[in-house]
Amino acid sequence: MLQSGDIIGGMYQILREIGKGGTGIIYLGYHLRLQKQIVIKRIKDNYTGQLNVRAEADILKRLHHTFLPQVYDFLAVGTGIYTVIDYIPGYDLQHYLDSGCRFSEKTALLWMQQLCEVLEYLHTQSPPIWHSDIKPGNIMITPQGNICLIDFNISLDGNTAKEVQGLSQYYAAPEQYENALAVFYHRKANAVVDGRMDIYSLSAVFYRIMTGLYPSPDKGAPYPITEMDIPYSEGLKCIVKRGMEKNPSKRFQTAAQMKKALLRAEKMDPRYRILGVFQALSWAFYGLLTVSGLLLMYAGGSIWQTENWQKAYSRLYTAVQNQNEIEIVTEGTDMLNDFILRGYMDEHPEEKGEVLHTLGDSYFRQEQYKTAAAYYEEALTEDRDNSLYLRDYLTGMARAGEYVDTAAAAKKYPEADLEESETMFVEAQIAYAQEDWERALEKLHQALAQNPEGELNARICSLEADVYTSLGDTAAAADAAVRAAGMDPERDLLRKAGQLCFDAGNVQSQNTVKRSYYEKALGYYDKLCAADSPSYEDQLNNALVLRALGQYRESLYRLEEMKNQDPDDYVVLMWMCFNYLDEAAVNGEYGNVSSDLKFCYNSCRTAYQKKNTTDKNMETLIEIMNELE
Repeated sequence: MLQSGDIIGGMYQILREIGKGGTGIIYLGYHLRLQKQIVIKRIKDNYTGQLNVRAEADILKRLHHTFLPQVYDFLAVGTGIYTVIDYIPGYDLQHYLDSGCRFSEKTALLWMQQLCEVLEYLHTQSPPIWHSDIKPGNIMITPQGNICLIDFNISLDGNTAKEVQGLSQYYAAPEQYENALAVFYHRKANAVVDGRMDIYSLSAVFYRIMTGLYPSPDKGAPYPITEMDIPYSEGLKCIVKRGMEKNPSKRFQTAAQMKKALLRAEKMDPRYRILGVFQALSWAFYGLLTVSGLLLMYAGGSIWQTENWQKAYSRLYTAVQNQNEIEIVTEGTDMLNDFILRGYMDEHPEEKGEVLHTLGDSYFRQEQYKTAAAYYEEALTEDRDNSLYLRDYLTGMARAGEYVDTAAAAKKYPEADLEESETMFVEAQIAYAQEDWERALEKLHQALAQNPEGELNARICSLEADVYTSLGDTAAAADAAVRAAGMDPERDLLRKAGQLCFDAGNVQSQNTVKRSYYEKALGYYDKLCAADSPSYEDQLNNALVLRALGQYRESLYRLEEMKNQDPDDYVVLMWMCFNYLDEAAVNGEYGNVSSDLKFCYNSCRTAYQKKNTTDKNMETLIEIMNELE
């Protein structure tokens, strides 16, 4: 036990003990060289073998963020293990909850956005870092009213094992709870844990703040927050509800996605204060019936407009989350053409710009670059200081083969004020469109050297993958795509990483390297297939990667699921036949699969003939089966 006045490491003086946690004793200390207060944490002896405290210190020492404490040192002194971190003045959130404090929606939104910001930073590290123990006691509230996320005792990164033994009673995600039980009962922990567990825990914390009730990882919320009469908007309640979905695929998939939803919470839940204003006016000017009537009509019309906007915006938002390009274009175009909504958007040009930009993104993903550029430009006219719109407009122009002058664009739209990394990215897009691969890579590396934000960083790496693909360097392309997906796990980036890893595996001669790429590809396709409404291509690719890994039975199981959806799809039946053949070849025995193979092949051949098409893979299968007969 350390005493007041003790000095450890020759630099850190103990002032007093200030607390005890589940895994450590906390001391207030003094940094003799920096002459500032610090926190010194000693890990309890019975935990030193269970916690990778050096990993905790190394993780934190390389991180620098406004809402994280700075770690100064890691010490092993005698039998004691210590970490030395910033002293964060103030109290933790648990202190305020224990004191019976309630918080306004404005405060809750601020703290949630700050937590999403720091989680986005952590989750987009390479490898990604998952806090894995978000709870009120680990959220400090500074005297300035901001948060600071502390205590990485059970932090996980992308290179650690997935067995999670530590968890918080009320705030752990269901998959964490499931794995902890498995470890306790000496069973294999099968649940996948990733950054979405932090999103659950963050949401559970604010469920507790907003409702006063305790959630639990095994039973979930004791009462649906959206059905409770509490002084918070429906938009915020819906966000918390989605963040606490038991199935990780139904939650927000990234902290950035959740932060974006929080910024839109007010749009999702209009407060019709204007009605109250005009009602008050009508009483004040009771005698002026005509004027009052007009005002009330205006208020009612405004509310009606707003209600229609919220419904349409929600439909568009859902389509974007599902990445359904047809629905995005349909909903977005309908919004722009709707007479009532046009009136609303005339009064809210920034929101019109958002719809236009969303349509531009959809057309860009569909490689209709000229149309995308037109929508981006129109979005820019509605919101001229938005650098994202300017960047994407110039990118769309470059991909469409148009001449792009970044300097002239900066003069035309000075309010947008492109950062240097954005300018480098646009110039890389220009070089890519001109098939000047070396210059494209040069500009991309210059952009990366500017340490851009997560979304732009991901797009830079995604374009880097495209350049390497054009150069025929499949391994470098796959590695760049992996970095992109790690920074921004949107479906299109996950899909690109899966496909390029699979391609890289196909050309490798060394079996260990080949398998490594295949396993990475499988991880991405597993994520895509775990989401709501996975695409046909993602499901099929998932089965093909399993086949490449020699997991024939699992591949057959996935294909069987697809066959149940469409029994006459010859492509699915064809790959089932190849799986039977591969399994038989490995085992050197066709007897075990003969009847299943023949039945499947007959159905496949019939379905193929009905299609009246030519498929090289199918023709190969026919040749193989003819030889076997």
